Amino acid sequence: MPWREVTIFLAVTFGGITLVGLLWAGLGDMNDQRDALVFGGLGMLTPTLGAIAATRLTGAYRGPARFLLDTGVTPSPPWGRLVRYLAVGLLLPLVIMAAALCIGSLAGVYRFVRPFPLDSLLAGLGTNLVTFVPLLVLMLGEELGWGYLLPRLLPLGLWPGLLASGTIWGLFHAPLTLQGYLFPTLPGVVGTLVFTLGSVLLAVLMGWLRLASANLWPAVVLHGSSNLLANPIPPTIGQATDPATANLATSLPGGWPSWVAMAVIIAGLAATGRYRRHYRPQS
Repeated sequence: MPWREVTIFLAVTFGGITLVGLLWAGLGDMNDQRDALVFGGLGMLTPTLGAIAATRLTGAYRGPARFLLDTGVTPSPPWGRLVRYLAVGLLLPLVIMAAALCIGSLAGVYRFVRPFPLDSLLAGLGTNLVTFVPLLVLMLGEELGWGYLLPRLLPLGLWPGLLASGTIWGLFHAPLTLQGYLFPTLPGVVGTLVFTLGSVLLAVLMGWLRLASANLWPAVVLHGSSNLLANPIPPTIGQATDPATANLATSLPGGWPSWVAMAVIIAGLAATGRYRRHYRPQS
């Protein structure tokens, strides 16, 4: 384990997001979409700063080309494999959200609009696709950092590394969720625990994409699809039966129905050996 690299990465990343959280609380509004884009965007760049600082300060930096290759940013062949996993990254959050809303409906925490507003759904997805590619830059800011971190945690073992990566990703949001971000009706500590649990599950799926594709971009696309395509769907086609806790029923990864859907997918991938197939134990 490159403990010094990991320690520097965590110190810079968590220090950066804490600073952003303090600035957002002092200068902005946690519930304002424009502020979320500005301050949230700044926060999403801090894992990249952490990765750069860790490699620079430990002497592991070998130039930008090697840095981008090591973190998986530089696409690598076979190209057919990359295209397949990019498609998986794009579609998987939509599948998870569809399953989560069905689970929520059966559990009585979500109601679909009748008749089903297919035109509104397609129009919304089309609009969000227009902004999808430009905003992937912000997702890259986060995922480059996690793409750097995951291989450095894998000496712990496949599942410990994946779970540790997901836990770090969830706690990375703590400076925001403790202030009510995403879960304004919950105590900050509860909101942080809820988001961290969902983040662990989603990170395990992104970790599989990272390992299986040997590239970072499928995970970037999955992150973007989750935020920009899947999460706007629930209010378009229905509503939570309790508006005060809507995110607990409808959001990805913060809603418990999405946890069920993600857990089933992870179990299926694990049972069919798709995690172990792409894991290279450290010698």
